[in-house]
Amino acid sequence: MGYKIAFFDIDNTIYDWKNRCMVPSGIEAMKRLKKEGVLVVLSTARPYHSAKRFGVFELGVKFDGFLGSAGGIAIYHNKVIYKQTIDHKTLRKLCKTVVSLGLTAEVVTPKNRFLVAPPTDSLERYHLVYSEVVPPVHPYHNEDATGLLLHSTSEYDEFFQKEFPSIYFHRFHECGVDVMSAPRNKGEVMLVLLKHLGLTKEDAIAFGDDFQDIAMGQAAKFVCMGNGHPDVKASADEVTEEIWNDGLAKAIARNFGW
Repeated sequence: MGYKIAFFDIDNTIYDWKNRCMVPSGIEAMKRLKKEGVLVVLSTARPYHSAKRFGVFELGVKFDGFLGSAGGIAIYHNKVIYKQTIDHKTLRKLCKTVVSLGLTAEVVTPKNRFLVAPPTDSLERYHLVYSEVVPPVHPYHNEDATGLLLHSTSEYDEFFQKEFPSIYFHRFHECGVDVMSAPRNKGEVMLVLLKHLGLTKEDAIAFGDDFQDIAMGQAAKFVCMGNGHPDVKASADEVTEEIWNDGLAKAIARNFGW
C-alpha cells in the first residue's frame, strides 16, 4: 500500500451524474491523501478549460497535475510536460471546412477553448447531455491545439474521414466527435508523468469508471467504480462501491490502510 501517486477520473468518479453533485466523502479523502504526501492528479477526457469551468479546481484539493483530453496533454505543477497537437496547416483546413458546411467546432488549446463558428442545433443537442459553458467564437489563428470537438451528426462522418485521412475522428455522441492527431489513451500519458517523476506502475493507483479508463491499468493499479460499465469492471484490478455509496472514499481508505 505504498502508493506515491493517485490518478482520478472526473465524471462518475468524483462527480456523481446520477445525483448531479460532487461527492463530499471522495473530496475529503483526496484532501487527506494530499496531507499524507501522496501526489493527486486528475486524469480525464475533459480538456483543461472544461474541467476548470466544471468547478473541479474549486474543491479545495490542490491537484499536483492534470492529464486532459484523454491523454492529449500532461500538466504538472502548472507546467506543460507533454502535449499531442494537430499540425496548424491541417487544422486551418479543417476549421475552414467546418465553417463552409454550416457546422461548428470547438478548438481545444492547452488551457482554453473557442468555437470557430456560432452555435448550431447540433451543439445545443450536445449540451442537453453535457452541461458545458459555450465558449467564445473567433477564427482559428494557428494556436496550438490538442484537439477539436466537432459538433455534427453521423451523416458527415464518411466525408470528414475521406477528406482528412491523416487525423483521427472518434464519435462519442450523436452530435459530438473528438478530432485528434492520433488515437490516444490515458495510460500512455500517465506513463509519461510517472517517468518524469521517476516513479513506476507499482507506485501508482488510479480510479475511474468508463471505457477510456481501462487504459489506466497500463500505468497503475486500476480501481473501477461500482457504477462503471460491466466490461470496465471486468478489466479492473479492484471494483469498489458506487460513487453515490461513497465508493471512491471507501476504495481510497482500503488501499491506503485507513
